[in-house]
Amino acid sequence: MKIEASGKLSQKIAVLAEKLWPRYLCHPFITHMADGTLPLEKFRYYMLQDYLYLRDYTKILAAILQKADTFEQIRFLSGEIESTLGETYRTHIPYMQRLGITEEEICQAHTHIDNCAYSHYMLCETQNGNVLTGLVALLNCSWSYAYIAEQMVQCYPQALQNKTYGAWFAGYLSEEYRKANQDLIDRIDALAASISPQEENRLCELFEKCCLFDLRFWDMAYAMGNC
Repeated sequence: MKIEASGKLSQKIAVLAEKLWPRYLCHPFITHMADGTLPLEKFRYYMLQDYLYLRDYTKILAAILQKADTFEQIRFLSGEIESTLGETYRTHIPYMQRLGITEEEICQAHTHIDNCAYSHYMLCETQNGNVLTGLVALLNCSWSYAYIAEQMVQCYPQALQNKTYGAWFAGYLSEEYRKANQDLIDRIDALAASISPQEENRLCELFEKCCLFDLRFWDMAYAMGNC
């Protein structure tokens, strides 16, 4: 990820990401998924926890929606909720079904404490902040997945052909995902255009903490909750 000089909030956040995201690329869950050696049971556990995370992610979007004060913001956030729900039913649930995850397993799955702590942190920050705060809280999840997919496919071109994990990488490399991610970044920059240096620093700290929560998510998935 190349960082260019800019006064935009996203560029200041990207400087933080450039320091933290390389830790994702050497995580065994990521590297083993890319080279095709990740045990299937670890991926199944990840997909279940990610399903539970998406449920909370949707609730966080709903909390951001409550902060919206223009119809345009309401339109955008409503679209994000619809998109997340659509992706869950169109892609995530069928993916779990292909992995042999049953409806009973889904119903009985419990959110791991690290997963719960992450989503609760984002929700709390959103409830105490504004639309910009909520969007920054969600940014690392969206942006880092695109980064991971891009970097790992460069290192492991065969990753896209893997019958189990190839679809995961392909989804985050799609033009649709890239555009949605860029729309989120552009919106954050527009909302942050006139914020104070103190608020800018607070939002950068929020993003940094979410980066670390995501790292713990990968730890949790690889250890299958035994961490």
